[in-house]
Amino acid sequence: MMLSRRECEKILKNAQNSAGKSKLMDYTVVRDLSAIGYLGDYYVLTISYCYEEDEVVRDIKLFVKAMPQQSAELAKEEIFQKEAWLYDTLLRKMQTFSKIKWSADCVYTRNDLMVLEDIKLKGFKAAGSTELNEGHMQQLIKSVASFHAASLIYELQTKTNIGQTYGDHLQEITVASEIAWFTTGLSAVLAATRSLPQYQGNRELAFIDNELLSILGEIYEQVAPSKKYRNVLCHRDLWAGNIFFPPEKTGPALLIDFQTCRYTPPALDLSFSLYMNLGSRDRKKMEMKCIDLYHKHLIQNLSDFGLKELVIAKSELLESFEEFRLFGVVYRAVAATVVKVPTEFVTNDFKYVDRSNVILSYMKTNHEFRTYMEECCVDVMEMALARASM
Repeated sequence: MMLSRRECEKILKNAQNSAGKSKLMDYTVVRDLSAIGYLGDYYVLTISYCYEEDEVVRDIKLFVKAMPQQSAELAKEEIFQKEAWLYDTLLRKMQTFSKIKWSADCVYTRNDLMVLEDIKLKGFKAAGSTELNEGHMQQLIKSVASFHAASLIYELQTKTNIGQTYGDHLQEITVASEIAWFTTGLSAVLAATRSLPQYQGNRELAFIDNELLSILGEIYEQVAPSKKYRNVLCHRDLWAGNIFFPPEKTGPALLIDFQTCRYTPPALDLSFSLYMNLGSRDRKKMEMKCIDLYHKHLIQNLSDFGLKELVIAKSELLESFEEFRLFGVVYRAVAATVVKVPTEFVTNDFKYVDRSNVILSYMKTNHEFRTYMEECCVDVMEMALARASM
């Protein structure tokens, strides 16, 4: 059995948080095949219990995320444990410095599993598409601002610097020069950019061959704590699949999957959210509105705790966002080489060795993919040219 009776008694107590004395009657753990994730196997835990005073049997359903059975990858174990640690320590404390709920309650963790409230039972749903509409973006921004504000308040109240104190726990897992899925993706983006008809002039080709990669490589510095801007705990993976929306249309979204968390300027989450969830046209239209809204919510969340003076200046936010656009642009292009192709393409060889040829030939045969990839590559090229002339 995955969980012992004693553990379930503990889980029941944590989940109820109530004064009433409850007695565990029974529990079952069933695999949930509707939830799909790279870093976990999912289960539904049903606990039957009753209160001593009335003997009525009640049920509580919880969501269990467990270490994947067939994974012997050491990296995956470390990543899983990073998230379990976050839920158990930082996120739980930070959520108390927030009047807005941005994360599901975690009631129990072990090195190999986490037990969380089942947010779907409360009517939370994923967006159902990879691009978000304006309403969804507003709900997301509300939660992100609240999450970041909680980070600022946590540091003040506990007199800790998250980056210094917990740096070992917040390791980089997706974007680094030694992380193969990313570097292989970067090479494929370069090859795709080089293949576009608008970049066949000698000047453009020379730029792509000699300068582009080192400019894009600046992204590696952007995922580390900044010496120039203020840092907060950032989620760093806010694409549509990691955001759940409440049944009411304006309530804050819930963020899930915290394993990519880093201590960086908030502009990193803003850049990621805008570039990963919107097409270029919609992003340009909504960008400033989203940043203004973020700043407004940040002030509001800090004011709720009488700490408005902790706010990050609007000028710093705008300046850092311009700098961290690079992250959004490059990440979107690299991610497209994996998430926008058929899953059967994504073999280990494709992921970790080379995917350029597959990407180039798929661009020739699939119009929709070509259009998306071209949009990503043009954004990359324009951003790189602008940075080169700075």
